[in-house]
Amino acid sequence: MRIVALLLLLPALALAQAPGGQVDRAKMLEQMKQSMLPMMEQSLPELERTRECVRASSDSAQLKECAAIMEAFQKRMMAQMGMPQGGAHQGAGKSAPPQQPDIEWSPEVQKQVLQGLDMSIKQTSAMKGCLQSSQTPEQMDACMKQSGLAAQPRRQ
Repeated sequence: MRIVALLLLLPALALAQAPGGQVDRAKMLEQMKQSMLPMMEQSLPELERTRECVRASSDSAQLKECAAIMEAFQKRMMAQMGMPQGGAHQGAGKSAPPQQPDIEWSPEVQKQVLQGLDMSIKQTSAMKGCLQSSQTPEQMDACMKQSGLAAQPRRQ
């Protein structure tokens, strides 16, 4: 389920990391608005629907049904982005990606999944707000920093 949030955040993080002069950051921001906003608008209801499903789950079978909601959405999203099933590394003629491992339901697993979904919803909502409100790359950088989404410097 984390792949959805990661796919949505990568371009914005690239904008924040783009060194000045090498990339037209204003053009990149406009492209992100055109491509990412619709996906974010589609993903938030799916994330919320999955969260409510997980919250109501009480066994492994129900939890697996909840995971299927996000898996189906991920497939649709990747198809929209023109990515092959299984991700960019998947070559033509190769077998289907392996199934996700079965997760045994427990209160702790439920809590962890809910925390992950809450974080994805929070990040996606913040990113959507930043894209909608920013007119310049500098505004986008400031919004991302204020929202806690700015890329962290690499530690060596």
